[in-house]
Amino acid sequence: MNRLAHKLFWLLPALAIALLAVGQVWLSHLRYETSQASQKLQEEKKSVAADVTQLGLEVASLTRPERLRRIANDKLGMQPPHPMQVVRP
Repeated sequence: MNRLAHKLFWLLPALAIALLAVGQVWLSHLRYETSQASQKLQEEKKSVAADVTQLGLEVASLTRPERLRRIANDKLGMQPPHPMQVVRP
């Protein structure tokens, strides 16, 4: 076996091991970034869920029938219809 073949015999496995090590480090880095992004999205999801709950409560408060009646009466001058004004099908 000549010297070049002997060097290649040891160099190729060493290069393969180095390439696998670099790949492992890269995958580890990707896994870390993915974990960080996932945690951030989970926090945003919780925040949005809290906002949705709060907005649901506000909608329920703003659409209460007694509040709507008061606004219709006080601001719009509306009154409940008289019996003769109600049209039945």
